[in-house]
Amino acid sequence: MAKIKDTDYLFSTARVRSVEKYMLTRERAEKMIDAKTTLDSLRVLNDINYGHGNEIIDPNNYEKLLSEEHKKTYDFISSIAPELDYFNMFLYPYDYHNLKVIMKSEYLSFDSSDILVDTGSIDLKTLKYAVKEREFSSLTESMGKALDEVIETFPKTNDPQQIDIIFDKYCYEEMLNAARETKNDFIIDYIKLQIDVINIKTYVRLKKMDKSWDFFTKVFIGGGDISEQIFIKNYDDSFEKFAEQLSAYGFRDLFLEGTEELTETGKFTTLEKLLDNKLIEYVKSAKYIPFGIEPLAGYLIAKDNEIKIARIILAGKLAGISPELIRERLRETYV
Repeated sequence: MAKIKDTDYLFSTARVRSVEKYMLTRERAEKMIDAKTTLDSLRVLNDINYGHGNEIIDPNNYEKLLSEEHKKTYDFISSIAPELDYFNMFLYPYDYHNLKVIMKSEYLSFDSSDILVDTGSIDLKTLKYAVKEREFSSLTESMGKALDEVIETFPKTNDPQQIDIIFDKYCYEEMLNAARETKNDFIIDYIKLQIDVINIKTYVRLKKMDKSWDFFTKVFIGGGDISEQIFIKNYDDSFEKFAEQLSAYGFRDLFLEGTEELTETGKFTTLEKLLDNKLIEYVKSAKYIPFGIEPLAGYLIAKDNEIKIARIILAGKLAGISPELIRERLRETYV
């Protein structure tokens, strides 16, 4: 990649600052929750430039609106970023999601058209063709290796979970390698934090399912600050005791709060919300950097978080969930 200086981001940072005012604030999220109908909630998004002008969105088809907003966000960053390759990593999870779906639909014979997403770094048609023809030159090297491993492994095990495990490991390994190529601490530390969050969620879920530590080693994703040994050596400890191991990594208090709720109710909602909030709190530091890659990366990550918030609210409204319960699930906003 070409060497990009922070000053090369002066124009693009200014452009990002100009659109941050249209993001979903806590006040706007509350307005969506309190709206009488799902359509009224969608109008709040329309007011902050979701959709196309005064186009009326079918409340039952809000996913199309959210997908379009994600694509619009990346197209915006693409149009202003001095080096686009630095941002592809944030789309890799969508590419790998699509690869999972395509491979499962091939092996398990089901129609996957409604669960593929058109927001990855690689065009869907390209992915489908690559898998069908077993010709991976149009994909990244890591994606090709992941596909080779899945193709070799699945026929031996017939276990769809292996597809998820293999693709997840390659996905976050590729993201971390791409982050390191930027030589930017903000991006590198964000990806590492994301990996830690995923591993903590996995650890808790497997413990609640009475899965053994050796199964955890199969799904553990390397590259985060919290080593595999921290989890393995303390795998049989209570959540309260394990929380002390997380103190050095800044997870202790939220882990205790989230697992206390989990123990009392059996619900993961609080823990998952607190872990997601930790990620967005980290990203908020990008708002205070005058110029550079950080404001662009922060905005891209924050928009992804914003779309998740909108999805939680809209899904809750359509399902008739009370405003109070929707608020319990609501993540922190970026602005």
